[in-house]
Amino acid sequence: MLYEGLQPAVEGGREHDITYDAASGSCLKFTKPAKAAYVASFELGYPSLAPALPLEYLERQALHNEIFADDIRFVGVAGQPFHRRIVTRQTHICGKAASWEQIIRLMVDTLGFGKLRHNYGIGYEDSYAFIRDDVAVFDMRPANVILEESGLIVPIDSIPVRLSPVSRSMFAP
Repeated sequence: MLYEGLQPAVEGGREHDITYDAASGSCLKFTKPAKAAYVASFELGYPSLAPALPLEYLERQALHNEIFADDIRFVGVAGQPFHRRIVTRQTHICGKAASWEQIIRLMVDTLGFGKLRHNYGIGYEDSYAFIRDDVAVFDMRPANVILEESGLIVPIDSIPVRLSPVSRSMFAP
């Protein structure tokens, strides 16, 4: 599962660079060199964005799959020594950026989340955050949520986190 020297074709956002794989209809998502993207952390006594450890990143992807019925799969590790990248595969979604209203409708009306009043600096500044039971989802914004031609709304990149009772209490009204 080591792909020595394999590099992405296109630079992406803050967390991933990508390669479109036409044969499989999927995207290979590469974390930035020598990084494992980000997670929501509560170590400071409040929610904050923190660099992820590799296992935390993969757990984040598994939780994204669970919440959104996605199929992000671990492919392996690529890149150059000392600048390794975690590589995952995700189905390529065709469509356009979802609107803010569509994101809220998906998260609140369809999935039963409550919208948090702000995103606590997790993800991009303009992104929304949502909470349900023991899960919070951050970095929900049009660039990370696709509206397919069929009308299906598909999150492709979120920062979900499973909440402990202590971290859950940080969001209490």
